[in-house]
Amino acid sequence: MNEDKYRSLFERSLDGIYESTIEGKYIDANPALVRMLGYNSKEELFSIDIPTQLYASKGDRPKTCKRDRAFETKLKKKDGSLIYVEISSRVVYENGKPSFYEGIVRDITERKKIEEQLKFLSFHDKLTGLFNRAYFEEELKKLDTERQLPLSIVMADVNGLKFTNDMFGHAEGDILLCKCAQIFKKCFRREDVVARWGGDEFIILLPKTPKQEFVNIINRIEKECLKSNGQKIPISISMGGSTKIEKHKDINSVIIEAEEMMYKKKVIET
Repeated sequence: MNEDKYRSLFERSLDGIYESTIEGKYIDANPALVRMLGYNSKEELFSIDIPTQLYASKGDRPKTCKRDRAFETKLKKKDGSLIYVEISSRVVYENGKPSFYEGIVRDITERKKIEEQLKFLSFHDKLTGLFNRAYFEEELKKLDTERQLPLSIVMADVNGLKFTNDMFGHAEGDILLCKCAQIFKKCFRREDVVARWGGDEFIILLPKTPKQEFVNIINRIEKECLKSNGQKIPISISMGGSTKIEKHKDINSVIIEAEEMMYKKKVIET
């Protein structure tokens, strides 16, 4: 390819193209890269220190020995905002020594946002934003270890959901479930795994939590529910729990025990 054709492709490319010193200064960059990073001119871009001013973290810039490959990273634009990029780079050698880097930069921010959204949806219940049953079951496998004992399980059932759906419509039923989810988020700890088990049931995994501790949390939730008295649809949640203390005990039997305790409470409360 002659120099004119190369320069035309360089200037018109939608992806960023660059050359930079090993130390971290741009030698050349096409208009697409200047725009991508939010600078007004090549000269302005050339004035920055790549390791400290371009990468989200200085340690994100690959060393020379890891340059001959594509990699994903986050870069800081001139205004400080971050973008995800894929960089295909290579080292250019002169006299057997690394002389400069050259590469192509592609903005993949939108793709990353979609990937993160899909990942979130695969692990979360769409309505309440809590974890879903599949995620809970995976976390249960990871946390069902001796190191996490005592390991407690709380089962919760929203009272009156069917009545709410029948009397006021499913939209109101959805609102009721979301209000319950907000109470769970408020009362349980960050390390607890709070999930929608299905329908009107929720399940919570509490690592390193003795019985009295989860009982205290249940009491807090019941107090939060009482604050809804007088509303069109008061919140009522039946809850039961069980704790695994010995490592040999089957965790599924703990779930069954928690569920049985929950149903006993539901009979009393309804």
